[in-house]
Amino acid sequence: MSIIIQIQPNIFCENCKECGARPVIEQIKDKFIVTCPNDKKHYKTKPGLINVDDWNLKNRIQKPLIMTSIPAQKAS
Repeated sequence: MSIIIQIQPNIFCENCKECGARPVIEQIKDKFIVTCPNDKKHYKTKPGLINVDDWNLKNRIQKPLIMTSIPAQKAS
């Protein structure tokens, strides 16, 4: 049987990249998993200690690497 624990609002957690939900902590026996509350197929951390840093790393929305302005070059 698993127990679902809400993460306190003062702890910074990235929202789920797939659905935007705030993660929860799931306790199965003596192991803890940070997971999405809406869908078990979304990313979840490995069982063990509560690893919010790994969750934040995997669910951070990456900004595209594009140049906003192209430098003007003169033809030679």
